[in-house]
Amino acid sequence: MDRRIYRKLGISDLDLVRQMEGDFRSDFICEENARLFLANPMCLIFACIENNRVIGFAYGYELNRLNNIGNMLYIHEVSVLPEFQRQGVGKEILCGVKSLCKLTGVCRLFLVTEKSNRAACALYESVGGESAHDDDITYFFNL
Repeated sequence: MDRRIYRKLGISDLDLVRQMEGDFRSDFICEENARLFLANPMCLIFACIENNRVIGFAYGYELNRLNNIGNMLYIHEVSVLPEFQRQGVGKEILCGVKSLCKLTGVCRLFLVTEKSNRAACALYESVGGESAHDDDITYFFNL
């Protein structure tokens, strides 16, 4: 087994991202959008790669702020293939994202999950995440 590599993906990793379509779920990757996403410095895919295959990732967006304390990173999704879960992959990915944020001046990162997703909550808390409020609600607006 090759050792696991944790790193931010770039445009040269488009083939790896294309493979994620079948591995994680269908209708996940549109090649043209993936190309634009990877080329955008405000977008992030941080992945765990083993044997030239993404086995886990976090992806999100850096958000500009109006003040001068630094941008925020919104993590849209964290996912690890089932056969690699509970092996520390998700934790290493989030620690890598946190380190990258510190290097690039991002002052805070955040994500949304459900209280009922106990595994996710335990993971996020294990790397220092704190729930801001007990009554948070996420609203979506279809346009």
